Amino acid sequence: MKITRWGASGVTLTAVAALTLVSSTPAQALPQGSCGASYRKVATYSISHGAKDGKAYGTVTLYQSPTAHRKCAIARVATSYIGKTSYMYVSLLVDRNRNKKYDAPDIGVADGSPKYKWFAGPVFAPADRLCVQVTGTLRIGSQPTVEGGTPTGKWKHCG
Repeated sequence: MKITRWGASGVTLTAVAALTLVSSTPAQALPQGSCGASYRKVATYSISHGAKDGKAYGTVTLYQSPTAHRKCAIARVATSYIGKTSYMYVSLLVDRNRNKKYDAPDIGVADGSPKYKWFAGPVFAPADRLCVQVTGTLRIGSQPTVEGGTPTGKWKHCG
């Protein structure tokens, strides 16, 4: 947002300061993440592949917006593991050339960090009527990494 004229009132400066705070707030400040009002849930996958005890450690959810013409993904940790994660990651791959292979000019977006304790993402990609692959990965403490999402190599949700 470009501001062309500074106002002398404290209200203008307060509004600018508030916008600055909102834009610099890390995603983890949002409770469990959000893609936005126009996004609707397409699919949710369990994050359980690689878990020794067979438990689902979280979910990865794919959303789509018919108005924004984009898809969005968020990985969330299960309630019983909130705050216990040592790493979280989400990725969204888009088959832009429609050949159901990940090659040029396909795109991928990802978000991950050891700092994430509740969710990773949201990640957005222009994917209207294009197939995608979505993956969520997390680690609880020093346990092995667990992941889930669309089956590896499978392009889904092409609408």
